[in-house]
This record gives sequence, structure tokens and C-alpha cells, in this order.
Amino acid sequence: MKWVTAGITFVNLSVVCGLLLGLVGRGLNTASAALALVCGAAFAIAAFLGTRDSAVRPTSAGGPATEKKPRKPSGSGDAKNAIPSTLMRYQSVWFWAVAVCFAAFALRSFCWLLYIDGSELKIQSPNNLGDLSLHVTLIKNFANGVALWPDNPIFVSSKLRYPAGIDLFNGLLLLVHIDLLIGLVWVGLLSSLAIFYAFYRWGGTFAVAGFLFNGGIAGFQFFKTFKFLDYQGTAADIAHKPIAWKSIALSMLVTQRGWLYAVPAGLVLLWHWREKFFTQSPVAEIGSSAVALAKADDPGPVAGVGDPGQPVAVNAPSYRKGPLPWWVELSIYASLPLFHLHTFIALTIVLVVGLFFERATEIKFIVNLVRHEGMAGAAFIPATFFVWLTTDQFRAASVMKWHPGWAQDSTELGAPFFRLGPKDWGSSTGPGVLLQKTWNGVIAPFFQFWLPNFGLWVPLALVLVGMCVWRIWKGKWRWGDRPPADIACVIAAVVIFGFGYFVQTAPWDWDNLKLMVWGYFLILPFLWSDIIGRWVFPERAVMCLLLFGSGFVTLLGGLSAGHPGFGLIERARLDRVGTALRPLPMDARFAAYPTFNQPVLLQGRKAVLGYPGHLWTEGFDYGKTNDQLTALMNGAANWRDAAKALNVHYIFWGQDEKTNYQSSTHPWEATAFLVASGDWGAIYALSKPAPQH
Repeated sequence: MKWVTAGITFVNLSVVCGLLLGLVGRGLNTASAALALVCGAAFAIAAFLGTRDSAVRPTSAGGPATEKKPRKPSGSGDAKNAIPSTLMRYQSVWFWAVAVCFAAFALRSFCWLLYIDGSELKIQSPNNLGDLSLHVTLIKNFANGVALWPDNPIFVSSKLRYPAGIDLFNGLLLLVHIDLLIGLVWVGLLSSLAIFYAFYRWGGTFAVAGFLFNGGIAGFQFFKTFKFLDYQGTAADIAHKPIAWKSIALSMLVTQRGWLYAVPAGLVLLWHWREKFFTQSPVAEIGSSAVALAKADDPGPVAGVGDPGQPVAVNAPSYRKGPLPWWVELSIYASLPLFHLHTFIALTIVLVVGLFFERATEIKFIVNLVRHEGMAGAAFIPATFFVWLTTDQFRAASVMKWHPGWAQDSTELGAPFFRLGPKDWGSSTGPGVLLQKTWNGVIAPFFQFWLPNFGLWVPLALVLVGMCVWRIWKGKWRWGDRPPADIACVIAAVVIFGFGYFVQTAPWDWDNLKLMVWGYFLILPFLWSDIIGRWVFPERAVMCLLLFGSGFVTLLGGLSAGHPGFGLIERARLDRVGTALRPLPMDARFAAYPTFNQPVLLQGRKAVLGYPGHLWTEGFDYGKTNDQLTALMNGAANWRDAAKALNVHYIFWGQDEKTNYQSSTHPWEATAFLVASGDWGAIYALSKPAPQH
């Protein structure tokens, strides 16, 4: 994990240094971007040298780890028969099968993320037309040297309300003359490599497969159609049977770039905390590689899970130095809000659950908290600052609300295949109301939403939770005792799931999956070590086929759906608009038609409104603003007043504007100065009158 930690630190502290330099200098330039990257590289070298890694050799798909035995004195016979440790570590055929699938996914998804095809810019993923356009806007906006933290380029009168850390990193690369397309490709590929290895170290091959092939039963429609389609994504949407449990790789990692940093960063922190707090627990039986990491230079006891059939062994709180240097742990955790707010919330819940295991006895608890959990306290100020930045000074907090049920009651996602109820039991008495609420709120959603979406993952997770509860009860666990890693992680996963189930954290209820998926990541190692890994091979093979088959079909279908690609915009049109915009002030706001491939936005400039889908997911009530923009672009009698209210400096009149404002009288042609024009359209400056002829 030394290389993964170094890479995460490089991205993390390059972005933080770039942000600080941009705040001080009122924007970034080539020199400040280069300095930020050099600082990030220096911190990365220090993180690499300071990280202590364990030596493990996992066996089959996430199976038990084998402690590395002490070396025998070297001799000729040993030299001939020796197998390199790095080769032995990855000898499993299942490991290589999943590795090939992961490599195919990464290469197909990111080498064709945004690419040139003749005269067009195209993308591979049909889900990415809107999302990638926003990321290109933000990258170009940062690289344009705007004052940080920037105004929102897609909504007037607002600061940027988005955790755009990874886009700021690509903006730094663009400023030091690394081409946008090349930067997008390499950030995606290297992040995929880090994600693969981090999942492997967190939960073995089973955890990697769980990330890549997540699914329920939707993908088994393959046996009806005999076609590889994205049955959890686009194919389900076309069939009007949308699935909430979409492919994580296709619907999140490829489209929402914050995950490229958040997933490996979060897994490194989870790995660090497991090593720090659970590697001194003596157990009679070593569990899986996901939980037991044996050290070559430390023959002492290692952490793991005991036999799930035995009572839990509890331990008095003790602390050891984890594999990450303290400052690396602090920097990764504290800066997470700058990259992915939902991951920050999930890992904060993990920390809070960890603190729950400490006995809160007056002064002793406070002293222990400061001495041993100082990271959480030290991270409070920078983390709060980054949350303040990325939520438009906490204004975006208004999107959070009490909303039990997640998406199970959604008219769009609640019943993808069939609907049970609602039932009216015809009784207004207490038992009748209770029965009705139980049916409509628990039983019906369980069969019509949870099982179709998640399949066998639901009963397996419930069994794992039940096993942990039984072990806690039989082991007579008391507050202040520390349970094994599997129980601690399962408890944290339940809390994360509960928070996402009851509290809506974004305008679209599906977005809660960005939080709840961390509960899924937490239990993956222990589903294998405590349940599946203890079965005989045929049973394990059948269960893995049922768990991963749907996701495998969906992944192949999603990757093939992008052939021959989806057009984003004509290159010549984008370049000519960029040439026309170059001499205009970077802080100018443009009136233009709000669409995902608006060339003004793709050049990193500010528009009155961006794509409505982005505005809605960021919590903006844009109805009144859209009415004012429409009045302006249609040339209404009060168009000047509308322009002033929207702080518009320039009007962009191009192909989309001509198509969508056909009734416009475009009065600015006679009253405003024509800045530039061509076959791409025209730009008018409202602050300067048209020349008199």
C-alpha cells in the first residue's frame, strides 16, 4: 500500500496546495500550478517512506492469509526452488481472472472516456454526456485562472457548490501543459489501478469482484434475451424498469470523477484503522487476508476474526502505531470534503462508531481522545473549512431532510419488476394500522424493491449481522471492550446504511447510494471470511456466480454500449468559440441556452444557467432564473432589466439558441456591440453600445 498511499497523497496535497496558492493569488497560473504539483510530489515521497506495510499472501478468492515464514539460510537448493514472493502472492487463478476483467473495464472506460473521432469529440459511456461535460467545465474553469473559491459556472449568484477536488487536480495538470484528454485518461487509469489494489488489500479478490460486479437479479435477463446489456442501467431505463442498485463501476466511478480519489483514499483509511486498532487482538484462528495481515518482521499475534461459531473475544482498548504516518492520515481524512462529501460522511460515521467502543469515563476519556484520537480533533478545522467551501458556505445543507425508506417508495425506482400493495386492511384500530404500515413499509418493499435490486446480498448481509449480534451476546460484550474487526465494521456498516435509509442527503433520493455503498464496502471482506469462505468449493462457486453473475453481464453490456461512441460537440465549433472567448474577461457571465454541451461552458466560462439536471442535483431552485433567462433570450420588452438582474455581461447566440428561442426578436443586435461572429454564432457585449452608422 506504500505506492497507493503515495499516489493519494500526491493528488491530495497537490490540490490542497493549489487551492491555498489560488486563494492567496486570486487564481492559479502555470507557476503556481507547477509549485503545487512539486509540493505534492515531495509530500508523496515522504508518505511513501513513512508508510509501513504488512507482508501478506492471500490465497484463493479472498481466502485465508498465510503468514510469511522466516527465511531459511540461503543455499543452492533453496535458490533453485524459490518462488518470488510477489508471484506467490498473486498466484490464484481467480485473482488473475478478476484482474483481467478489471483491466478490460479500466482500459475501455478511460482510454475512450473523451476522445477524438474525426471532427467530433465523443464519449464512451451514454451515462456520461451530462456528467463529463460538467467536469470539463470545472477543469477548464480552474485552468482559466479564476479567483478561488470560484463562482458557480452553471448558476448565477452562487459560489461553486460541488466537491471538485479531482477536477482541480486536472486543472493543475492542464496549467502545466498536460493535454486535457491525456490528463483525463491517465488519472482514470492510475486511479483504477489504485482502486484494484486497495480493494484487494481490504478484502481480497472477493472484495474486488464485489466492487466490479455488484448486482442483484436484473442481469439474469440475459437468459431471456441472450444479449449483453446494461440491465442495471441504460437498458433498464429504456424498458421503464429502472434499477436503484446500478453498476458501481459504470454509474459512479466512470461518471462521477470524485470517486476516482474517494474510493482508494477511503479504503486506505479503512485499512489503516483496521491495522491500527485490530492487529493486537489475540485470536485462536486467523481469518481471511482481508482481516489478518501478517508481518514478516513481526512474529507476534495478528488481527482477524475468530470462528463465527464461537463467542466474540473482547479486548481492553489498546493503541499501536498504524501503518500510515499521522500527518498522512490527517491530510487524507480532512481533505475528503474537497473531493467527495458522501465518503467523508461515511468515514466520519466509522470514526464515531470506533469512539463508541471506548469507555467514556470523565477526564480519562477526554485525555485518551486527545492522545490517541487527536487526528479527529485536528481534522475538524480543515474539514469544516472544506465543507464550507464546497457547500456554498453551508447553503447546500438545506437539501438534507428526514426521508425514511431511501428509494423504496420512489415512483421511479420503487418497483422495477412488480408491485405489491399498498394494502388497506380495512381497520382503523391500532393492530390494523400497525399491520398495514408493516405490510406497506416493510414486507412489500422487501420483495418488490430490495430483493430485485440486491438479490442474495440482502439475506447474506442479514445473516452476517445476525451472527455478529449473537457473538456479541454470547461473549458478554461491554461498553469499553473492543470487539474483533468484523464486528466493528459490521456495526459501522449498519449505522451508515441506517443513516442513508432515513436521511436524504441530496435532492435525488438515489444519490444516497453514494453514502450507503460504503456500508457495502465495509462488509465485503467479512461476507467471505465469516460465511462464504468457510464453505466447500462447489457451494462457494455457485454462490459467487449468483452474487456476481448479474453484475458481470451488466458490466459487459455497459462497456459494449459505447460503440461507436456518443457525440459531444464538433471540435471546430468548440475551438472557434474558444478563440472568440479568449480576449474576454474571465469573470464575465454569459447568457446562453442551458444544455450539457454548451460551448461557452465547455470552455470553462460562466453561464447564467447550466444543464438543468446538474442544477437540480445541486439543490438549486432555478425556475425563476430560467424564466428571466427565457425573457432575455426571447427579447422581451424588459430584456434589459432581466439581463441586469442576472448579472449578464455578454449574450451568446449560437446554434442551440437559434433552435430553442425561435420567437426571439434579438434586439441586442441593434443595441449591443458585436464582439465576434462566425458560423458558430455571435457574441454581444451588453456594456458597450453598438456603433452608429
